[in-house]
Formats: sequence, structure tokens, C-alpha cells
Amino acid sequence: MKRQAIFLARWAGRGAFKATALVLAFVIIVALWLWNASLLTTAADQNLRIIKTLTQLLPPDWASKAESALRIFGADRALLLVEGIAIAKLIMLAIAYPFRRGR
Repeated sequence: MKRQAIFLARWAGRGAFKATALVLAFVIIVALWLWNASLLTTAADQNLRIIKTLTQLLPPDWASKAESALRIFGADRALLLVEGIAIAKLIMLAIAYPFRRGR
């Protein structure tokens, strides 16, 4: 019973960490948008360039189809959210690092 409680507590902690990172990523994105919206546009354009570079590795017919599908789904904007989550996790880990126990 105790092992199950520890297992569930770990998963709950991981879920809370991920949920906090997602909320913090939205806060970071909104703060950047209010501060200077052109930064988000520039970052999305850079993400689109990365997507174009990666899709060029596919066969020619697939490259154009994959690129248009990714544009339709907003992959360049979704990458902004992923980058925001990564930044939020780094911030949270940097704050929590001094309080972690050694294993």
C-alpha cells in the first residue's frame, strides 16, 4: 500500500510540474506579446524556417504537402508553446535546484 501511495504521489507531482510549466509558458508568451509582439512573430518565422529546412529532406512531392499541413495545423506557433514550456521548466528547475536532496 505504501509503495502505491509513493508511486501515485510521484505521478501527481510530475503532473503538477507539467501543468505548472504549461501555465507558466502561457504567461511567458502573453508577457512577451504585451512587451514586444514582434519577438513572437520573429520566433514563429524562425520556427517556420526550421520546418522548411526539415521538410526539404523529404521527397519533393511530400515536402510541399508536409509543409502545407504543418502550416494548417500551426506548427510554427505550436513550437512557440513548446519553447515556452522548455523555458518555464528551466526557470522552475533553477528556482528549485537549491532545495533538491541528493540521491
